[in-house]
Amino acid sequence: MATPRVRVLGVGVDVVDMESALDAVVDAACTPRPGAPLHVVTLNPEIVMRARRDPALGAIIEAAGLVVPDGIGVVLALRRRGQPGAGRVAGADLLESYAERAAPRGQRLALVGGAPGVAALAAAELERRHPGLRVVAADAGDPGAATAERLRAAAPDAVFAAYGAGRQETFLASHLAGTGAGVGMGVGGALDFLAGRVPRAPGAVRRAGMEWAWRLALQPWRLRRQAVLPLFWWLERREAAAAAARRRKG
Repeated sequence: MATPRVRVLGVGVDVVDMESALDAVVDAACTPRPGAPLHVVTLNPEIVMRARRDPALGAIIEAAGLVVPDGIGVVLALRRRGQPGAGRVAGADLLESYAERAAPRGQRLALVGGAPGVAALAAAELERRHPGLRVVAADAGDPGAATAERLRAAAPDAVFAAYGAGRQETFLASHLAGTGAGVGMGVGGALDFLAGRVPRAPGAVRRAGMEWAWRLALQPWRLRRQAVLPLFWWLERREAAAAAARRRKG
């Protein structure tokens, strides 16, 4: 899909909305496959900062076919870089919207990752919400070739991986083609939401851009991961201010 890719602290993110991202995922899952599988990365500030420290992860994100702004910090960064209409494309919402589209099309999806039993519970919930949906695998296996082989036997059209930031992107970069699916996306905690293990923030909290604070309140262990957020905010604003100054001079 032809969309602008804007750099935030050196990491590229595509300027897409939910509808265009959803269209790309549905199209990639179609058979016959239009080409190489589409790797979708859901980018938030934590992943940006991790990619700055981990060149291998940075290269995976750079090579991904679609990088969506999942995280209010990334959305605001895009707006400060000349994209005033940028909005959040949350991975959990994209998975839910895809399931709604996939059901009447007969597209087959697989869920992988999470704690034992979580993928199966999430699959059951998705099938309850979207009658006719075909979840052909719900696998809590490790992110490696053996899991990819099991997924391949189930013949999914789309794979949604919940191994956590970095691990899920690495798994899909290495093994998505081996699953035979047309599209793969990392979905982080989305399976926990669907399985009922973690309540998702109310809509008003999400619209206010405060879902990160809601999750931190429920899961205090996230503080260590979110400790990079002040540095992200400072570096990102400094970069945006420098770019604005160059534009004024130019």
